[in-house]
Amino acid sequence: MLPVPLHPLQAIRSCLLRPFAASATGLLMALCVPSSLHAQETPPPEVERKLIAFEADAVDYDSEGDVLTASGNVVLHHQGQTLQADTVRWNRTTGQITADGHIRLTDADGTQLFTDTLELTDELKAGAMTNMLLVLTEGGRMAARSGELREDGKVELRDAVYSGCAVVDRDGCERKPSWRIIANRVTYDQDNDRAVFHGARLEVFGVPLVPLPGLTVNTDGQPRSGLLIPDITYSRNNGLELSSTYYARLSRNRELELTGYAFSEVPPMLRSRYSALTRDGAYQITGYLTHSRRLTIGGDTEDRRKDWRGYLSANGRFQIDPNWSVTASGRLASDRTFLRRYDISRDDRLRSMIDVERIDDTSYLSISGWATQTLRVDDSQGQVPIALPIIDYRRRLASPVLGGRVELQGNSMAISRTSGQETQRAFASARWDLRRLTGMGQEVTLTALLRGDVYHSDQNELTQT
Repeated sequence: MLPVPLHPLQAIRSCLLRPFAASATGLLMALCVPSSLHAQETPPPEVERKLIAFEADAVDYDSEGDVLTASGNVVLHHQGQTLQADTVRWNRTTGQITADGHIRLTDADGTQLFTDTLELTDELKAGAMTNMLLVLTEGGRMAARSGELREDGKVELRDAVYSGCAVVDRDGCERKPSWRIIANRVTYDQDNDRAVFHGARLEVFGVPLVPLPGLTVNTDGQPRSGLLIPDITYSRNNGLELSSTYYARLSRNRELELTGYAFSEVPPMLRSRYSALTRDGAYQITGYLTHSRRLTIGGDTEDRRKDWRGYLSANGRFQIDPNWSVTASGRLASDRTFLRRYDISRDDRLRSMIDVERIDDTSYLSISGWATQTLRVDDSQGQVPIALPIIDYRRRLASPVLGGRVELQGNSMAISRTSGQETQRAFASARWDLRRLTGMGQEVTLTALLRGDVYHSDQNELTQT
């Protein structure tokens, strides 16, 4: 390699005293040529140039081949990208940049690419690489024997491996991930944080398990809308079961799942689940729907008539302000055999409840209620109790009374039935606690309790228990 002539070299040395910037079409010489040389040429029209910040320990220039070589701690910065390498060669004629040795290419979002050799254009946008490792921002890693950085910004990997598990322990030592995905080819789309696998298969603890055709992984750890992997199971009640789910990411705080079930022994079924996170709390709603025959209560025969059958479940909690909160859940089935017929749940009672609470430093208030739907064969729904309202209030007096702490409580509950006994009860109490420690370290507590209860019942003859 020939050195740069003396006159330009003096200018180059002055540039090496600090990190310097070079345009993509004139990486070094355009900024370092003496001003006397520029004066001899007609100034070109002004164009917007995209600069590459550049630093290195040493720079050589081959005037015959028009090749610039930087060596020793080479760092290039261009539009949020950073390239680090031991040696970088730039062919000004072809515009090709070749990097060798300890290469690290970091994108603006923090994604890092490690490789042995790398070929790029002078825009740092396209090129080929070998023995590469791609470290994603969210912690996942992809390794490949070879790869290519395409013009559109996507990375094409061949003979690739991906895992979301950590590959080092707490001490920084390397370890094998518990699971990984092996693929013939992977296309990594950095702009959309998505990796598309071709010829993929799952490997757990080094054992290949199942093929994963059409697999797509979101590398930012965030969910995306699309079809999930189908599920195939077998049960004695429904026979062979095939389910497929479409996941819809409605927004950052709302999502929807739609699942279709096909069975070999029973009619198909649909399931939907909607969940949302609001400023005050979170809730989700799940529903099942099918059109099938009902089983006769107390036997295994089916009704010949088909009917719409389903199940609805919902729950949520909201923190209205620092003191007030609301918690609620509800479960409702169309009939007593639906849940067991489709292996959704084995519960024989479905309970719904609501609870409004207020809590501060010295008091507690709860206004709640619950109702139950029975799925038992011999139970009458009219005999199942409904508790509404249930009121519980407690208050601790801030000032001691006779040296002790006083706590007041009031509680009431009303139980009703559509065709049975109705009861109401209430009580009020006052409790005084005096706590002392003896000189020997023992704790002595003196308690006084005053309580009064009121109880009422009606239509007792309609309920046996």
